Amino acid sequence: MKLVAPWVRTHTTKDYLFIPSLLKKYPNVHITINLSPSLLVQVQEKYVKGLKKFIDIKAKKIRNIKNIPEIETLFYLLIKPTKYFTKQDILCLYHCHYSALSVNDVIRHYFPECERVYQIFNEARQKNIIIKNTQLLRELKFWFTLMNFNLDILEGPVKLPDNTIIDLSDLVSRKSDNKYYLNKKIDEQDCERLFIETYRIMCNFLDAHKQLVYHPTNNTGQIELSTSPYSHPIVPLLYDTESAKECMEGYNLPRRFHYPEDAKLQVKMGLEVFEKYFGYRPSGIWPSEGAVSDDVVRIFAENKLQWFATDMQILNKTLKGKASHLKPYNVNTDGKNVVAFFRDTMLSDKIGFKYQSYDGEESADDFIHHLLSYADVHEEKVVSVILDGENAWEWYRKDFGAREFFNALFRKLEKLYHSRRIITVTPSEYLNGNLIRGISPHPIEELPSLKHISCGSWIHGDFSKWIGSKEKNFAWEVLLDARKNLENTGISFEYLRKKKKKTKKEKYIFRAYEYLFIAEGSDWFWWAGEDQESYTGKPFDELFLSYIYQIFVNLSKAGFRVKIPDFKMLPKPQKSEKISVQKIGTMKIGQKIVTVKFICDANDTVVPDAIYITGNIKELGEWIPNVIRMKKIKQKGRLNLNLWEYEVKVPEGLELHYKYTNSGKPGEWEGSEEFPALNRTFIVKENEKDSVIIKDKFGKL
Repeated sequence: MKLVAPWVRTHTTKDYLFIPSLLKKYPNVHITINLSPSLLVQVQEKYVKGLKKFIDIKAKKIRNIKNIPEIETLFYLLIKPTKYFTKQDILCLYHCHYSALSVNDVIRHYFPECERVYQIFNEARQKNIIIKNTQLLRELKFWFTLMNFNLDILEGPVKLPDNTIIDLSDLVSRKSDNKYYLNKKIDEQDCERLFIETYRIMCNFLDAHKQLVYHPTNNTGQIELSTSPYSHPIVPLLYDTESAKECMEGYNLPRRFHYPEDAKLQVKMGLEVFEKYFGYRPSGIWPSEGAVSDDVVRIFAENKLQWFATDMQILNKTLKGKASHLKPYNVNTDGKNVVAFFRDTMLSDKIGFKYQSYDGEESADDFIHHLLSYADVHEEKVVSVILDGENAWEWYRKDFGAREFFNALFRKLEKLYHSRRIITVTPSEYLNGNLIRGISPHPIEELPSLKHISCGSWIHGDFSKWIGSKEKNFAWEVLLDARKNLENTGISFEYLRKKKKKTKKEKYIFRAYEYLFIAEGSDWFWWAGEDQESYTGKPFDELFLSYIYQIFVNLSKAGFRVKIPDFKMLPKPQKSEKISVQKIGTMKIGQKIVTVKFICDANDTVVPDAIYITGNIKELGEWIPNVIRMKKIKQKGRLNLNLWEYEVKVPEGLELHYKYTNSGKPGEWEGSEEFPALNRTFIVKENEKDSVIIKDKFGKL
C-alpha cells in the first residue's frame, strides 16, 4: 500500500529527532513522548525497510535508482530526473492534494527564494497552467524537502544517534535578516542528496528515542515512551457510538456502531506494535485525542497499563468541577486500577497556540510564570502538559521552529530542578518514585479514587469533532455497513491472527479486516464536514471511502456475495446545519445558557479596521486572532464613538479566557493587547443572570 501524503517523512526530518537531541543538553529535564503505532509502522516498514536495499548509507549513494519503489509520490519525484517528468508527475508536484505547495507562509517567510518559486507555481495552479521549465520544477521539489529539515541540520553539523554527521549548511546559509538563502544553483545531485539524508534520519528515528528511554529499574534515561491505539481511532465510539449521548445531548447520532471487540483489538494491537519495535510494553497510553469512557478505561486496565492521560475537562465533568486536575487519580474499574493524569488545558494550549506570536525567551518566561503560580508550600502539585508534538511549531512566526522556546524552556527547567522549585517527571517516574532525583513513590492505592470517569475527549470535552453532524454520521453509517458484512463472514480477526496457514479465502478476509482497522481511524471523521475544510478539497473523504471500498472488494474475492458500493463524496451540510454544529460544541443542551456581551472601549487607540476578540472556546475562535470580528456600536449624537461589541451564548460554570486584537491579519497576533503573560478571564457563575455585560478598555486590565 503506497503512502499518499508526505507528512510522516517531513515530520521525521523536521521534528522527531529534535527534542531527543536537545534533551541531551539538559539531563535533569524529563519528558514523555507518545509514539503512535501507525507512525512507527510507516517509518520502519515503508521507509526504512522499503528502501534498505536501494541505499548505501556508508557510501551515501543510491543503488538501482530506476527500480526504487514509489513509497510516496513526492519522495519518489525527488530522485526522478526532472527532465523526464511526465505530465502526471508535474500535476502531482503542484496540482494534487498533497503537493509541494503544502507549506505555510510562516515557513516560506524564512526562505525568500522558495517564496518566489512558490508564487509562480501557486499562480499556475490557480489558473490551471502546466509549467514545464525543468529548473523551476527541480527547485520546487528541492525546496519542499529542504524546508522540512530541522534548522539545526540546515546550519549543521549535527551528530545522529548512530554517531554519523549530517550537515546541509553548504546548501543554504542564514543571513543577517534571519532568513535562509541558497549557496549554489540546485541540480539533481542536490535532490538525490536530500533523498539519502532523509533516509539516514529515518534510520535513526528509533535509536533517537531508545538512547534516552527512562528505565525505572535503574532510574536512568530522560524520556518515557507511551503509545496510542493502533490506527488512532476514537475508541469509545468503536466500543459504542451511543456513549456519545452522555456528552452530546441533543445531537443526532447515526445507527449504533457497537463493536467492543474492535475497541479491544485497537488497544491490544497498538501495544503489540510498540513492543515489536522497542522490546517492551509501555506503562502508559495516550488514547487517541484523549478520548475516554468507563468501557475504554476498563480495556486499559485489562491490558495491565499503569496509567493513561486525558484532559482536565473530563475530570471537571466527572466531579462537576469540584476537584483539582493538579494530581493524578486512581480509576477503579471492576477491581482493577489504572491511574489517570489530567491535562492542564490552558497551559498546554499556550504552547500549541498562543506562543506562535511570541519570541522564544518571552514564551519560556510566560510558561514558567504560569507553572509557578500553582506552587503551594503545603501541597505537592502535578501539572500535566500535553500537546501535539509536531504541528504547532510550523506556526511560530517570531521563533522559527520553536527552537528558541525549547532551548530557553529546558534551560530554565534545568535550573529550577536544582533549586527544587520545579521537577519534571514522567508519569511512571512519579508513580514508582526515583530516589536519585528525590522523587518519592506515589502508590496507586494512596491516590484519590474515581469509581467512574465521564466520556469525552480533549476537544470540547465531547466527541463532536467525529460524530453528530450529517456528514460525520454518514461516515459512521458507511463504516457500519462494511463492518456488518465482515461480521457476516462468521470469521473473527483474532481467529485469523492466530492461524499461521490461512486459506486463500481467509487471506482475503484478513486483508478486509486490515482495511477496516485503518478506516476506523479518527482523522476520516475529523475531516468530514464543514468544520474541518482542507484547501485541497476533500482528500480525506476519498481515502476513507477507498478503504471502505477495499473491504467489499476483498470480501468479494473471498467468495462472499456483497454489493460493492459506488460511493460519492460525503454529503455537505446546509448552512444552517453548519451553524448549529459549531455552536453546540460549547453549549451542552440541558445546561442553563447565559448570554455574555463583550464591550471593548477603543477610544484611546487608533483602529484602522476593527477590533477582534479571541479566546479559549470555539465561539471566540479558539485563540486564533483576528477571526472573530466585533461589531462597532452606533449611537446617535456621537460621531466618533469607538466602542465594539460581540455576543456569545455559553453554559453556566464555564471559565472564559479571552483577549482583544486590533486590525491584524487572521492568525497573527500583531496589534494584540500588550500583556502576553496574562489573559482576561471571566467565570460564568452558576445562578448567573440570563445575560451578562463585560466592559473592557483595549490594552488595559
